Amino acid sequence: MRLAELMSRDFINKTLDQLKASLRLLVIPYLIVSVALFSVWLISRHYDILIDNFFREPAAILKFNPFLGVMSNLGVLLWTFSAAICLFVAVLLIKKGSRKIGAYLLYSGLLTFVLLVDDFCLLHEHIFPQYLNVSEKIFYVAYILAMLFFFTIFAKIILQTDYIILLIACAFLALSIVSDLVLRQTGIAVLIEDGFKLFGIVTWLIYFSRTCYQQTVILLKQSSQLGAGVERDYF
Repeated sequence: MRLAELMSRDFINKTLDQLKASLRLLVIPYLIVSVALFSVWLISRHYDILIDNFFREPAAILKFNPFLGVMSNLGVLLWTFSAAICLFVAVLLIKKGSRKIGAYLLYSGLLTFVLLVDDFCLLHEHIFPQYLNVSEKIFYVAYILAMLFFFTIFAKIILQTDYIILLIACAFLALSIVSDLVLRQTGIAVLIEDGFKLFGIVTWLIYFSRTCYQQTVILLKQSSQLGAGVERDYF
């Protein structure tokens, strides 16, 4: 009986300690979610939009074929995978002292996240041109400048990775932009533009998945051979 009480007390203390530690971890994400939910409530009142329309699938609300937009959603998911992988491994490497490659993956993850939000929210296609009177060409110029900065600052690191895959990804995405500017966006032209874009996104994911995997393997090998106290940049 005494042993059971001690085990029960130890379990309760351990649970309370975990709860305290978890609250510190969860408070910021929960605040962000709370702000998002409050924003939905404000927007619904201001624009007289039913709250359930913010949470239900568009196909269910408008009663159209659920396959509409499926390829666009696939692209968004692939962007999400790339951003998540880059940001996770970037934080891991930076914490372990690999600041150069960590900064490279951090910038890559943030750039991918911007592309994700743009693609998901139709920023350059509809939101900014229609509501803020900002031409989508400005977005293209901004992306070109961001990529030039990317290749200039991280050239040394990129050249030590499988950079040909990254160049192929950028080539596909560039062809997608050119197609959008040159071709009339109907029928086969849409298939060409979005086809180039999808090939670019897939290749982008392959490159960063491979790079992050390689860096994680190197980190694990270094940790096992040199011990947790020895940390260094791998590029």
